[in-house]
Amino acid sequence: MKAVVLHEIDNLDSLTDDEVPAPTIGRDELLVQAHAQAVDPVDYKIAAGMLGSETPLILGSTVAGEVIAVGEAVTDFKVGDRIAAQVRGGANYAEQVAVPTHFAAIIPANVSYVDAASVVLGGQTALQAINRGLNVSAGQKVLIHGGSGAVGYVAVQLAIAAGAEVATTASGWGAEMLRQQFPNVQVFDYRADDFTTSLHDFDGVLDTVGADQVLADSYKILKPSGKLASVVARQSDDSRFVRLINKPEGANLQVYLVSWQTAPCERLLTVRCL
Repeated sequence: MKAVVLHEIDNLDSLTDDEVPAPTIGRDELLVQAHAQAVDPVDYKIAAGMLGSETPLILGSTVAGEVIAVGEAVTDFKVGDRIAAQVRGGANYAEQVAVPTHFAAIIPANVSYVDAASVVLGGQTALQAINRGLNVSAGQKVLIHGGSGAVGYVAVQLAIAAGAEVATTASGWGAEMLRQQFPNVQVFDYRADDFTTSLHDFDGVLDTVGADQVLADSYKILKPSGKLASVVARQSDDSRFVRLINKPEGANLQVYLVSWQTAPCERLLTVRCL
């Protein structure tokens, strides 16, 4: 089978299309014929050496495709199922991919492979942030930094669906797109606007940026009982800080894919797969 192979760590110019052996699956794994893959931030980190320096290396974490074989212990999936998954360092830039079942989720019939792959990372992360990290509920006020990004864009829609009053930051085309798509969302261009002069008594902030100034300014608008959840910043001395670690799980992804097809969201994707 063909795969995209990295031959030198921290050198994307060393990527080549190579013929490699098809993967062998374990007892609890699925063999998936890939139909769409996404380029995720973690893939760049792995290419830079996050998991070590051994090469050659097949990159790729997100895949959507058809199950063509199942391990002997698999009971929840069958050949022919359409699945999506994020397996960090899963060698997913290939025609066939081995996927552990606990990472996999069934793609709803009205969702394409391309659309499913494009929201696997952002969808799971945003769902965990809005539902688990911030526990957003109707009537709350929530600021989402990076609203035009993969995580932020989904988070904006999930917060709206939860009945929250939503504000967000972006710049350039991203800010303009958000204003057009969500006229009831207050959009701040972080290059020109100071959101701290307009926002106050917020219940939650989702940080997808991680800059020290962003964190400092965000605390200014939070209630004493509010929460600041970050998917990038590792720590903060403020007791309102919540460190979010995206944990890929098939169950979380399944919830998101099902809700995504039925919730009143725009479904305008900002991350497209290759």
